[in-house]
Amino acid sequence: MKKLLSIALISLAFLTSCCEKGGSAATFFPKDNGKVIATFDGAEITNTYINNYLKNMNPHLKSRYNTTERQNELLSRILETELLTKKAIDDGVLDDPNLIMQLKSQIARFYAGSKVKTQIEESLNVSDDDLKAYYNEHKSTYDIPAKVKASHILVKINDSRKEEEAKKLADQIVAEARKKAKDTKAFEELVKKYSEDEGSKRRGGDLGYFEKTEEGGKMVKEFSDGAFALKEIGDISDPVKSEFGFHVIMLTGKKDKVEKTFDDVKATVEGTVKAERRKTGFENIISDLKKTYHFNLKDDAVSLLDFSVSDEVKDSSDQFDKSRQPQIMKPKLSKEQMLQIKKQQEEAKKAKENGEQPKQDVKIKLK
Repeated sequence: MKKLLSIALISLAFLTSCCEKGGSAATFFPKDNGKVIATFDGAEITNTYINNYLKNMNPHLKSRYNTTERQNELLSRILETELLTKKAIDDGVLDDPNLIMQLKSQIARFYAGSKVKTQIEESLNVSDDDLKAYYNEHKSTYDIPAKVKASHILVKINDSRKEEEAKKLADQIVAEARKKAKDTKAFEELVKKYSEDEGSKRRGGDLGYFEKTEEGGKMVKEFSDGAFALKEIGDISDPVKSEFGFHVIMLTGKKDKVEKTFDDVKATVEGTVKAERRKTGFENIISDLKKTYHFNLKDDAVSLLDFSVSDEVKDSSDQFDKSRQPQIMKPKLSKEQMLQIKKQQEEAKKAKENGEQPKQDVKIKLK
């Protein structure tokens, strides 16, 4: 705990010194009109300066220093940090590119979370008309689509079991399951006996609720279509083939679509609109900075950057991701890819309404 606090204080020393009004990159011990608490080598540490430390501390952490003894202990650590900072600068620590990189990152976060944030928040002006317009344009995204709940048994197709053999085994499982139709306990026993999806097997094959693939569901389309084709709770599907193998699906739950009114989702819409405007505001600020500072990106140099990781690390990460999801889910898309797909769908819908030919979809590279 003490070590973490010391590190935090050292970071805060750099940040508060660099970022205070009137400070500069080289002014780590600025002068002010506060009452001097301690001096060393020409530097003056005042109550104003120390109060700046206290203002930036986590309030829950600061609340622990509730006695004179503990407050003096904290003050001693702050002053020790100042001494260490002075010694570090004298020893040339500012010539260390790793430290400078970390300081730049912290300074940028500090500035983005204070002055830039304030500037953006003051520019937000969202009316009810803005919210209603956004709601009407994106109404379908606020509706809760119909969902089904299902359990499944996966029979894989691999080198040791060809497709014909896998299909035959899946047919056998269907026959066994239908002998005790609507009996979830009996189906769970079949899961334990046959399923090769380790991700859902430990839950008796249960996959929880999910939407249709075309409405944002995470399941591969073949599986989603097979599950939604089932009518009654307890129904068992014929074998459904997907890229993972053959699935035997049992329907265990259904939820109808829920349409949300503007009043139902007004707070959510407001949060979304403000978030988008904050994002746009920040992007505009960065764009203006690039113009102000004549920013120029050298593509030929960018190609020299090394973002590689070892095969061992990559394989470990991939295996971890695979082990945590049932083997019936679509390839994972990033947030940016999902937004691109959503944008394409909205543009296609508008084009269709206007009697125009939709633009050809941009191909999305899957992870």
